[in-house]
Amino acid sequence: MSSVEDSLCRLLEVPGVTGAALVDAVTGLTYGESGTGEMDAAECSRLVAFVGDRLHLAGAQGELESMVITGTRHQLVLRAMPRPGDPLLLMAALERDQANLALVLRQLDLYVAKVTG
Repeated sequence: MSSVEDSLCRLLEVPGVTGAALVDAVTGLTYGESGTGEMDAAECSRLVAFVGDRLHLAGAQGELESMVITGTRHQLVLRAMPRPGDPLLLMAALERDQANLALVLRQLDLYVAKVTG
């Protein structure tokens, strides 16, 4: 198991998180994934780019930080991680009835702070 996958496994300890992945936000290349949550990294990176572009067209300033996609049973949280070159995208799949969204967002923020130092 790579160190990226090992650190992503720690996110699975957060109640309700079923999967986590770290991908290149531009290309969709997966650097690591853990758990059973099904996530299409390339599709998610395209979605983030699309929403970011539309926000800028609507007059929003700055970079897209995060997105939460909610279904009746599941949620998908996408958190941008700025870095030199292409940004990374931290993704977490959640069981909606078992997860505390605020806690998951906080844990993702802590992960980003730790990785980006």
